[in-house]
Amino acid sequence: MAVTTRLADRFRTLGTKVKFWFFAVGAILLVVSGLIFQSVTQLISSSRWVEHTYQVIDTIDLTAARFVDAQSAERGYVATCSKVLLLPYRTDIPRIYSDIATLRALTADNPDQQKRLDRLHDAMSAELARMNLAVADAAGGKTKAADQLVADKTDRINAKRIFALTKEMGDEERRLLKQRVGSVNFFATSALIACVCALLASLVILTLVFWRIRRETKEREAAKTKLYETNERLQCSLADLQLRDNAGRSIALLGELLQTCRNTGEALSIAARHLQQLIPNIRGTIGLFSNSRDMIEASQAIGDGAGFAIEFAPDECWGLRRGRLHHSGGNEPLCAHLPEKGDPTFCLPMIAQGETIGAMSVSGPYSFTEIEQQTIQTIAEQLSLALANLRLQETLRHQSLRDPLTGLFNRRYLEDALVREVARMRRRNEPLSVVMIDIDHFKRFNDTHGHQGGDALLAEFGLLLSRHARDEDIPVRYGGEEFALIMPGASLEIAAERAERLRDAVKRLHVRLSGKALGLVTLSAGVAAYPIHGGSGLAVIGEADAALYRAKQNGRDRVECAGSSTSAQSEASDRQSA
Repeated sequence: MAVTTRLADRFRTLGTKVKFWFFAVGAILLVVSGLIFQSVTQLISSSRWVEHTYQVIDTIDLTAARFVDAQSAERGYVATCSKVLLLPYRTDIPRIYSDIATLRALTADNPDQQKRLDRLHDAMSAELARMNLAVADAAGGKTKAADQLVADKTDRINAKRIFALTKEMGDEERRLLKQRVGSVNFFATSALIACVCALLASLVILTLVFWRIRRETKEREAAKTKLYETNERLQCSLADLQLRDNAGRSIALLGELLQTCRNTGEALSIAARHLQQLIPNIRGTIGLFSNSRDMIEASQAIGDGAGFAIEFAPDECWGLRRGRLHHSGGNEPLCAHLPEKGDPTFCLPMIAQGETIGAMSVSGPYSFTEIEQQTIQTIAEQLSLALANLRLQETLRHQSLRDPLTGLFNRRYLEDALVREVARMRRRNEPLSVVMIDIDHFKRFNDTHGHQGGDALLAEFGLLLSRHARDEDIPVRYGGEEFALIMPGASLEIAAERAERLRDAVKRLHVRLSGKALGLVTLSAGVAAYPIHGGSGLAVIGEADAALYRAKQNGRDRVECAGSSTSAQSEASDRQSA
């Protein structure tokens, strides 16, 4: 009877302890669940704010980029009057206003950003109004008025103000982004700590409870298995989130760097380096179309680039044929420019602004994960856009500085370069000579052989002038049949001698049109030098032009030096006699 009582008391005590521990476990889990719920709620809210801030930053950068594109198109149109440049200009203007409206809605909760946005809207409206006026003047044939609007100091002031405001807004949003990312990290850490605490507390308490009952081993092993699987899923999710976050940060940095690249080589090198950093052991090539657009040439190696063709035809790449990502191997055909036996390879066509620029081919020692495939595609898209923008900038720069017929520099470039070269020669205490050249009786030649014949003569003479110019010389088509040659570091005597050689060479210039010889021509030239004939570039050009006028008055086919009525040919004879 006593034993039975003791056993009953023991089981009663055990039941009470079990109930206590179960209630303790329930209370702890309830508290921890509340903490986890609060942390996750705050984490979701902070993540949404981070996404909101990224959207604001992207819209700000997009607004600035579209403004730069519109400004480039406006200047290119004013310089060339090419209607092709009006399409991006007219497309970007409404988008700029749409972006500003989007920014106004996104920053409605930020009064300081709203004030900056008001100032940006005013500056952007003023600049776009000026740009519209310049385009309208250029379209109406008022090129001088359009050039004045482009060269107006207000343009630079407004542009600087716009870039300053967009930078200020971007810096403010990046500050908020840093603050909000810190909040995300804090609440993520809090949730993780709460989960760990819950897991540890539950494990300890449940171990003590089930140690006191008969089936503790089986139930404890089941609990351990379940907790282990949950922990594994959590670790996989966290690792995946970290990979995505690192890829997003790196791609954002890549986009920023690509926007500041000055040439294609820089952009290709930066993109290849980012791919290697994000995906270890990756290798491949980035191929671009050749100038003739009949071959793809490997322009940048990714990793060692071993096994990839240096040059191949576009039809040999299935990615270029299909216009999308192509996985060589398995059920899909192997591209002809890839090794027959190798790792799985992806070929991505690089397309931007409706034009195929080239192809990116990459492979690795293992199959790429979904995140890695998305990363490769995103980098290829960003690189394609950057290369397209660089080519457009190079085309516009060439059109604004070169004469399209002769390929020589134009008068606008001459005015800027002359100021720079005179200042450089002044610092070095060296001379600078200017040769003004005019083709004799060009109007008669043009009337005889037509405009096509005149253009053929100007083009051939442009090539001749380029061949007779030194690397440091600046050959310029000054206007019509008049040319100029700027010779930094050359004295008046050297310039006159070079002009004489050019005068002699042009007599042997054979111009043909449709296989027919058009006859021979001569030239007249005037030579002046800095600083003996003027203290500025314009003054020296004026003296050289006056000398050219004397050469034409004295019978043409001769070279005259400024400040002297004696031709350079006579001076050369006098030097030979001496």
